[in-house]
Amino acid sequence: MYKVYTLCTSITLHTMIRGMESYPIKEARQRLGDMHAAVVHGRAHPRITKNGRDPVVLITEQEWQELQQLRRERAARLADQEAGRIKPYLDAGQTPPGYEVYTREQVASGDWLA
Repeated sequence: MYKVYTLCTSITLHTMIRGMESYPIKEARQRLGDMHAAVVHGRAHPRITKNGRDPVVLITEQEWQELQQLRRERAARLADQEAGRIKPYLDAGQTPPGYEVYTREQVASGDWLA
């Protein structure tokens, strides 16, 4: 399917990590430069594992920034939904289901933690 060129490590790496291939951290250390180039040029997003567990994926900073923005937008959307859900209870002077009310004194004394 792919030709592997042993004389050029970046081409070899590109053919090996096309898609989502996993690499142990020891091997990833040896190939980090090639992996970096593959990610920067949009050819791959290699997964790196330690002892076959706890995988991480190598992405560009721009992709990371976009993910962070999506997370912020999602959190804001969820907060708005929750605010809309509890607003009728608050307007009626009631405690919304799933919430507890504490006085300032209870919070200051730490009683609310018990």
